[in-house]
Amino acid sequence: MPIKIIAFVVLFTVASLPATKAAQMSALSFSLTYLDRFKIKDDEAGLTEPSGLALSREGDALWTVSDDTKSIFKLSLEGELLNDQAFKIGDEGLEGVTVDPATGDLLVIKEEAYEILKIDPTSEETVSRHLLSDMAGFESVQQHLSDDVDNDGLEGITFNQDTESFFLLKEREPGLIIEISKDLGSILSVHVLNAANGFADDNVDADEIDFSGIQYDPTRSSFWIVSDRAKRLFLYDLERGQVIQSAALGYEKDGEFREIKKAEGVAVDAQHNRLYVVSDAEARLYVFDLR
Repeated sequence: MPIKIIAFVVLFTVASLPATKAAQMSALSFSLTYLDRFKIKDDEAGLTEPSGLALSREGDALWTVSDDTKSIFKLSLEGELLNDQAFKIGDEGLEGVTVDPATGDLLVIKEEAYEILKIDPTSEETVSRHLLSDMAGFESVQQHLSDDVDNDGLEGITFNQDTESFFLLKEREPGLIIEISKDLGSILSVHVLNAANGFADDNVDADEIDFSGIQYDPTRSSFWIVSDRAKRLFLYDLERGQVIQSAALGYEKDGEFREIKKAEGVAVDAQHNRLYVVSDAEARLYVFDLR
């Protein structure tokens, strides 16, 4: 089947910055073109509410989790469930997933427990567990966490090759990026995400914007962040504390722009100019060309 290529307009957010910074950030601007979408729902396997996405270590597949299922799933880049490489674990309530490029281990987060699980995909065993409350520096984030998570806990995890550290994403009230040491023993920094950073949308109040998926892009030294409620993709420069650019998440069909419902995971293959987004509500994988 030929792939339909449909481009749509992205919003630019650097006009209010000083000229030098604006020029630097403009150089990182992107265009996003919808390519295709694939239904990935599999009731028998338990893949019904995909809630995280990560490119495999080899770059030839995608890992995802479903928050109501005690399993880790692997997909082809065309959305085919690779049943022989999916496996069960002893935990549910999983939200984000990333790959440790050094070891190939998977790291997944439990939203309400504020916990990171390290999993060996070869043995399919949980190698270790790491509670935020047990980490050095926990006091720096403790004030932002609540025992009554009410679905506003951890939503994403990614690895930053430049800093050699992991970054967690907290959904809202407030939205946070939390930097964790590579050994998962220390909280290194905490960053609040809000309208002052450039997280805005014409149709959603700033205090209602949530953060549901994160991926570090080493080619841009920035983070891709998706918002479920805003139905928007943000490119965020953590060092400057500013959104570089954002784009509505959707595609055109029958002459009408259609938004992606409940985007809850994002992965980037910078080498091949591809960006992948997974929808929880639709159980679909979306593929975009990224330039």
